[in-house]
Amino acid sequence: MAETPKAAERIALFERMLLVRRFEEEVLRVAQAHAYVGRQHLHIGHEATGAAVASVLGPEDLFHTTHRNHGYLIARGADPGRALAEIMGRKDGLNSGRGGPWHLCDRAAGFQSTSAMVGGSVGLAVGAGFGLKKQGKTAIGVAHFGDGTLDEGICFESFNLASILQLPVLFLCENNAKEGQRPSSMLAARALRDLPAALQIETVVVDGRDADAVRDAAADAVAFIRAGKGPVFLQAQLERWPGSHQTRPEFPTGVTDLTLAWDRDRISGTHADWIRDHDGILLYAAKLVAEKAVSRDDILAVDGRVTSRIQAARAFAEDSPFPDAASAADGVFA
Repeated sequence: MAETPKAAERIALFERMLLVRRFEEEVLRVAQAHAYVGRQHLHIGHEATGAAVASVLGPEDLFHTTHRNHGYLIARGADPGRALAEIMGRKDGLNSGRGGPWHLCDRAAGFQSTSAMVGGSVGLAVGAGFGLKKQGKTAIGVAHFGDGTLDEGICFESFNLASILQLPVLFLCENNAKEGQRPSSMLAARALRDLPAALQIETVVVDGRDADAVRDAAADAVAFIRAGKGPVFLQAQLERWPGSHQTRPEFPTGVTDLTLAWDRDRISGTHADWIRDHDGILLYAAKLVAEKAVSRDDILAVDGRVTSRIQAARAFAEDSPFPDAASAADGVFA
């Protein structure tokens, strides 16, 4: 089992979670201010999973994700200013303004690729795992994807290959499927984990709202993989954020108010149940305060640091110019 994290590690984990949340809230503001930025696929509500998994990875581990990518990119340590600049199509973006929000990557942060193609991250991570094993490295490939991805044929083929070759790959599935709700998985299996389990892949299901639980499960999974025992399928159970598939940039649950973590009677509105029962940020803040790992003032101080960092990131992105039109063909092979 993973070691019990120290108080400082838990505070750092909370700060990483909050950085993702405040970044995504700023993306919404950017999209409201600049119509050309367009639709975004945000990681709001998944921060406990994303930050916890990122916290147990090493710098040489190779991460691949879907179009819902911002959270993992920031959690892996990418610069928020350059990430915002990329989302805004600016020259100083992580990919010089050429990738946009759905194709962000930062190889310096161990973030190999974003694939807007459903299932793309799975095949790429297996390729990374194959390469790392051939090179004799202890690093692993990581594939992040949603529940609907398991409907794709590439998942079965990738799982099968990873199992046969005992590849060092963490398959990270964020499951926020709900019966009768679309888009969601339409897999015929009774449970998503049945597919990898049938192929002799170690499977683990964890409460994706609980940052401590995800961290422990991810740490155990990564240790298992690094020991050469083969891939692991880690499924995080989550409740979909009400704004997950919006076409216009809106704040259906409001801008996150951390004081609601200890003043729960003030939670109200159409989506009060999600805020109260499924917001991993508020749940973890409440847990840390209740266990006296931090004080309420400590939580607000963390927020102050994070907010200042995001404000500086937005200023950097706004100041960045658009790419020179004459460079449009740079990097084009044919």
